[in-house]
Amino acid sequence: MLAPLNAALSPFDDRPRERCLTHGPSVLTLQECLGLLLGSGPPGVGGYGLAHQILNRAGAGLPPAEQERAFFTALEASGNAHLESVAGLGPAGRARILAAWELGRRYSHYRSRSRPPEGGHPEVDLSSSPFEALARVPVAARFSPQEWIGFVAIYRSGELGNLCIVEKGARTHVNTEPGEFFARLLALRPLGFYLFHNHPSGRLAASPDDIQLTETLAKMAYSLGVALRGHWIVGPEGEYWLRPPAL
Repeated sequence: MLAPLNAALSPFDDRPRERCLTHGPSVLTLQECLGLLLGSGPPGVGGYGLAHQILNRAGAGLPPAEQERAFFTALEASGNAHLESVAGLGPAGRARILAAWELGRRYSHYRSRSRPPEGGHPEVDLSSSPFEALARVPVAARFSPQEWIGFVAIYRSGELGNLCIVEKGARTHVNTEPGEFFARLLALRPLGFYLFHNHPSGRLAASPDDIQLTETLAKMAYSLGVALRGHWIVGPEGEYWLRPPAL
């Protein structure tokens, strides 16, 4: 009874893992994706046979495209409850599928926020109010007893990100490694950013070192094709704004 399920897809003949790595995951069927995700299954069934059973749970007898639709519809409607009724699929396998489902959902949300509107690329407003970026600083960061440095990214959609703290130091200073700073920033592929750091002492005026830091990071950002829009110094009771140098 179980052998035909494995025969529906032979991993030794088709080698989905190798095709995925060589040609990309888009060449795989949904059954192959599920089989790779599960890794294994009950004796005599295996991961690919178990994937076959999972898809048949909602879409038995349907063409592949409609079977995919039935699977996603059922998973969207009942999630774990739908998977619990699949024979041979234990808690670990159900958790893998649900985690992959959540990963896809979050990626879809990310794409919907970063996708340009129809009709071409948006005119991104890099001069958005510095106060919008300032609002991204949590109260706890303002009251931190350690000095820190970070940024708020301006994404290609024009949206502002959250505060990303790159480095923490002592009460009176923080050592900044530009390479580490820009490695974190460029991983987000922004068009620009606001620089932030705090003064735990409460003295908010920019020091000569603060001014030099702003100029140094602005020049490096410019060479990397990213715009520094300004530098906020924040503290428990206020903030101080440094304009970026004209480049």
